Amino acid sequence: MAAPRLVLDAHASAAEAGRLAGDASVPGAPVVDDEGRYVGVFTAADGAPGTTGTAGHMADPTVATVALSASLFEAFDALPDGQHWLTVLDDDRRVRGIIAVGDIVRAYRRAAEVDNIRINAVASDAELLEVRVGSDSPVQGRRLDERLLPTGTLVVSVARDGTVLPAEASTVLGEGSLVTVLTAPAHLERVRVLLSGSSNTSG
Repeated sequence: MAAPRLVLDAHASAAEAGRLAGDASVPGAPVVDDEGRYVGVFTAADGAPGTTGTAGHMADPTVATVALSASLFEAFDALPDGQHWLTVLDDDRRVRGIIAVGDIVRAYRRAAEVDNIRINAVASDAELLEVRVGSDSPVQGRRLDERLLPTGTLVVSVARDGTVLPAEASTVLGEGSLVTVLTAPAHLERVRVLLSGSSNTSG
């Protein structure tokens, strides 16, 4: 996730919004109201010189967004065909950042490198699992490159303090972190227990 290059005021004219988008070299930008809450996405093509109306009027509220707490899988699933970026919103619908297809792809690649496996080495029937690291988890406080999870388990992301982090070698699995993994059905329970600890096996 990156800070947005441009966030538009809903009261800005459509022509001005188009000029700002051009200056920022972005195809579009999130639009916010007087309270800083997300209204929709303004597309630069809608802001040609001479266009009347405001950015808020032209903003499309139906464009897909993703929650700040979402996993990388959820962000990937939220991307419609042909859309290359998503606005990241917090619980109050305030813009917190932008996540692009490239961010997701790079995160998957890093995750594969950390676990020393190729994506195609993950079992074809692998299942997605999200588990919060418990205080008595044997992996709590350990780095991902220590490879404490079963072979073939792919750590995709680690969410901590409201931020979704890509899985990198140096990432530490702190208590309370929400870990997203792909693993074979036979390993699901073992992975769940390793991450959550004996006092929180429900995940």
